[in-house]
Amino acid sequence: MKKALKFWDLVALEIGMTIGAGIFVFMPIAYKSAGAGTIMAFVLAFLPMAVIMINIMLLGSTLPTTGGTFKYGAFLFSPKAAFLGLWAYLFGAFVGLFPLNALALASYMKGIWNGLSLVPVALIVLTFFYLVNLLGLKMASRVEITAVALLFIAIAVYTVPGMGNIDSKNLETVFSAGPGTIIYASALLTFTFAGSNAVIELGGEVESAKKNLPLSVIFSLTVVLICYLMMAVVSFGVGGDTLENGTLNDVASNYLSGFLFYVFAFGGPILAIATTINATFMWGTRSLLALCRLHVFPSKLGSINRRGTPWVLLTIIWLLSSIMLISVGESGLNLFASFASIGGIAVIIPTMFAVFRLKRDPRLKEKAPAIVNRKWFGILPVLGTVFSMMIMLILLYQVGVDFSISFFLLFIVWEVLGMIYFLFRLKYLDRARKNPFSRNDLSAFDD
Repeated sequence: MKKALKFWDLVALEIGMTIGAGIFVFMPIAYKSAGAGTIMAFVLAFLPMAVIMINIMLLGSTLPTTGGTFKYGAFLFSPKAAFLGLWAYLFGAFVGLFPLNALALASYMKGIWNGLSLVPVALIVLTFFYLVNLLGLKMASRVEITAVALLFIAIAVYTVPGMGNIDSKNLETVFSAGPGTIIYASALLTFTFAGSNAVIELGGEVESAKKNLPLSVIFSLTVVLICYLMMAVVSFGVGGDTLENGTLNDVASNYLSGFLFYVFAFGGPILAIATTINATFMWGTRSLLALCRLHVFPSKLGSINRRGTPWVLLTIIWLLSSIMLISVGESGLNLFASFASIGGIAVIIPTMFAVFRLKRDPRLKEKAPAIVNRKWFGILPVLGTVFSMMIMLILLYQVGVDFSISFFLLFIVWEVLGMIYFLFRLKYLDRARKNPFSRNDLSAFDD
């Protein structure tokens, strides 16, 4: 794969992936649970995710590779656990992430053009970004950088005048929400900080990865947190209970009009969610591509077109997400959000266990950043593992409570079927002497 991504490409990818679904989709959903306490929930969500992202950053800096989400867990911890995590991510992507973002984007567009039909528009959105990514990573990255630049203009239009229209009475309930609602809202919002982990999927395509990966993650996380807090304070301070049944466009209409309102409406929620869809198509196939190259999935599924795009995998993701969107329809927004969060955190858990190897394996310790040699380093992978598992359990419990136990059971059945397939595939690879997990070396990270 070509080293096509530089520092600002990474920053644009991380911010575009994070801010889109983060502030414009998940915040109104979290508000229904925690009210203005969602401001505190953002902070509580940031703390564990910052620890988790630091761990991921260390792995990405030590062994930059394509498809790192699966490879790190599989070769530094457990192939079975890594496959289960990735299998859960696939469930979260098809049943949650892609339908969620496409439907949310269509909903914001309908707020401007009342006559739109949500599901057909969402399908058009998915198809457009599928076609953009077929043209290659470089083209998709250029689209992402341009869109993120316009996104920041829209955020400034929303927050700067909004700060002058805040009613302090609307923020008096920030600390009055119950701990249970705050915990659930923060668990849901952890997904909104997970965009930066996309960089380890593209590590093999990053220029100067050992330097650019950690710097881009630190920079993007800081920027994202500031944006979230500013927009949350404005949204609740100006809008009050507007987000109970409305969107950020409804809040903005209280103090923006004419040209400025449309700058925000188009450049804010519509463009932000669009960057998330584009970025997810960019990195979402990379671990699947790694599985094809490792013979876990048939190698033909990993076919690359002349622009360097894994077009078969990209097409499968687009097709299955479209089918789920049509099947569930426009009423599935909250369900899509829950499963997107579950898939996003499940795929991280095996990676957290893999971080322990950085200090225990002499081959890795020699390559690892200086931070691994610090005496206090041992606490980072412990906290990352505990946080990720706690978030996962909270989200699974809440799916059963808020929706139906059948959705929880559907997830469990999906995981069981995945493990059955993986065990049979491993037996086949052993017989064919092609089992990549039987080697005790780091050759799998050579792209």
